[in-house]
Amino acid sequence: MKSKKSIFDAFVNLRSKKELRKITVKELCEKALINKSTFYTYYEDMFDLSDKIVSTINNPQMMIDEPVKFYRNLLGAMTENKALTNTVFSGSQHPNLIVKLSKSLKNMIFENCPEYINDKKFCTLLDYAIYGGYYAFVENQENTNDYSDELIESISVISEHMTKLIKASIPTLKSNNT
Repeated sequence: MKSKKSIFDAFVNLRSKKELRKITVKELCEKALINKSTFYTYYEDMFDLSDKIVSTINNPQMMIDEPVKFYRNLLGAMTENKALTNTVFSGSQHPNLIVKLSKSLKNMIFENCPEYINDKKFCTLLDYAIYGGYYAFVENQENTNDYSDELIESISVISEHMTKLIKASIPTLKSNNT
């Protein structure tokens, strides 16, 4: 695990200075003091490394079951890791975080309810809830340069209302709490 930490630390350091597409595996390995074979033991390429950092989102089912708690946890984690989030997801990688989150949430939801994959009303509400909450947070945080509890609370409450709309439009949507 020491190697993975070295890779992660080197990645964050390089990412703070360069676009993801300009970082080479060779450069990262030199910075992490590892062999290329060690890097390839864990990751396919630099984009895989970036994707795996994103995939640490826990329990996407909470978006449906407990939307307020889900958004408080997600936005709270972004607050605590603001520097890391801004470094890893800067420049052309900025949209990557929400795209990965959205994919994870949709996979979980459609696994439970595959009949809604092509339901335009459901997918529109879901996208609005996911992307709307995220971008409202990012935009307002950027304008105030602050991850405030008030902002997190506002978006959490709005997400709860969106989830009610989603559940109302799809009466058979399964939830762990029902």
